[in-house]
Amino acid sequence: MNNFAKVLFATAAVVAIAVVAINLLPRNGSGTGSVPTTPSMSPTQEPSMNPTPEPTASLVTHALTPFGPGGFDDQDPRAASITFTFDAPAGWEPFGLGGSDPGPGEALGVWIDGNGPPDGATLAFYRGSGLFSDPCLTEAEADAEADVPVGPTVDDLVTALVDHPSLDVTSPGDVTLAGYSGKYLDLQVPDDISACAYYRPMDVHIYAQGPGQRWHMWVLDVGGVRVLVETNDYAGTSAQRLAEEQAMIDSLEINP
Repeated sequence: MNNFAKVLFATAAVVAIAVVAINLLPRNGSGTGSVPTTPSMSPTQEPSMNPTPEPTASLVTHALTPFGPGGFDDQDPRAASITFTFDAPAGWEPFGLGGSDPGPGEALGVWIDGNGPPDGATLAFYRGSGLFSDPCLTEAEADAEADVPVGPTVDDLVTALVDHPSLDVTSPGDVTLAGYSGKYLDLQVPDDISACAYYRPMDVHIYAQGPGQRWHMWVLDVGGVRVLVETNDYAGTSAQRLAEEQAMIDSLEINP
């Protein structure tokens, strides 16, 4: 081997030794030789399309017997003892035929802002009864009785509502609420009821409290007695109040 080749060989050997030495050095300064893990980035949460309403600070438990003596419909003794127990947020007031502050056993449910437009809401309890062929009543018809008879069962009432030519109702579906089975459907009050002194589709039931009101109706069989559980609201009712309506429905207990 000539001198030039020996120099190249020696230089290459030195470089190789240096590379090996560098690769053997610790890379994180800890002396362990371990490779540090890159911290994982938390994925960004997508904004919620339906923000959860703020929790309500206080609740009031109500136990109502709207079908007993002095109630809205006290004609059926089998219904007199039915009690509706639920938790209502502060601000929801019991109401009866005379408005707020009903007497004992006279409350039909609870409402906020008097159930009026544009953002009121209600939870109320009825039996379901006959229908008015024309729900747009005059002052003279305020105390009139319904002229469309309805039988006593869940299906009787639901069928009458669906078949009524003047009412805007959704297709009914099977439902269970508070342990009782029945049907669920919505009724939409027209946006213009200015020609009506009262817009009242159903007898033994309050009239619409404003145009565009939405009636959400659970028609249940409670031990052979038809019961109508109903919430009312408007397109302008806030998400918070709608959530409170649903929370009251979720907490509902019905005791015959």
